[in-house]
Amino acid sequence: MAAVTGFDLPVVRFQWIYQADTAVRLPAYAGSAWRGAFGSALRRSVCVTRESDCNACLLQRSCVYSQVFETPAGQGPLLAKVNKAPHPYVLHPLETSGSYYQPGDTLTVRMTLLGQTITQLPYMVHAMQQAGLRGVGKAHGRLSLLRVEQERCLGNGEWQTIYESGGLLAALDYQAPVLPEPPALVRVCLHTPYRAMQQGRLVGLRQFGFQGFVMGLLRRLSLLSVHHGGSMQSLDFRALQQAAGEVALINPDLRWYDWVRYSSRQQEKVPMGGLVGQFGLAAAAMDVFWPWLWWGQWLHVGKGAVMGMGEYSIETLENS
Repeated sequence: MAAVTGFDLPVVRFQWIYQADTAVRLPAYAGSAWRGAFGSALRRSVCVTRESDCNACLLQRSCVYSQVFETPAGQGPLLAKVNKAPHPYVLHPLETSGSYYQPGDTLTVRMTLLGQTITQLPYMVHAMQQAGLRGVGKAHGRLSLLRVEQERCLGNGEWQTIYESGGLLAALDYQAPVLPEPPALVRVCLHTPYRAMQQGRLVGLRQFGFQGFVMGLLRRLSLLSVHHGGSMQSLDFRALQQAAGEVALINPDLRWYDWVRYSSRQQEKVPMGGLVGQFGLAAAAMDVFWPWLWWGQWLHVGKGAVMGMGEYSIETLENS
């Protein structure tokens, strides 16, 4: 079948560079801590009604916090079964996870913003600055924001400072990336737990396959696009699912990683374990699914994607 063609939603990566004011100890997986600190700071910064429930708020459709953290589900026949919209940001906390910082140490946390949320960058910068000052992680270690950097073009690894503490924000214009040519053989490396459900059960080592992985990715990216300013590409999901089912994994090396986070909203520990490791894919997958696999490196796949779960990278391999 023909290749899946593109993804037209703007996607930009930013990184926040902090200096520790006090000792900072971050949990073994820091995504939940950063999300909680960011969300609390953003709500304190922008909420004017102080309603406890965003769904009952008059300003829900225009509030920055609501759009980012309580994203309203879209309307229309294609979205009839969608109860919750995916959020327009993704944290990449792996570098800081399980780390201890002494006063004076610097640390970096990355975040991907997409679609219309990119235009709200000043609010994101302010919220992340306030999050650091109020404290992150165990004992709420405090951080001062030194600067914010923006990647010039998604995936090129070139970063430019757009904000320094006390100065003005000067974000770069969006530059759409050029999709690389599909390689014949790749290795997909799952860096953070991939957690997904299949027929009401968690996907484990025995259940994991390319079909479930890539169809979850297709659904996530399609919903991100339609909810956050892109266009809904007409996809034949049945044909894509059939094609994905014919793709075999090459030398899979996966393991289960247990992780539990504490939910302040639910006041209890929540299991968030998933699969990490690697697996290979050959041309059959690249010919059809390559664009979505490439974009997914920054948008993640599976449950908990916004807090950094389901993060993977793609390595090109040489044919032997």
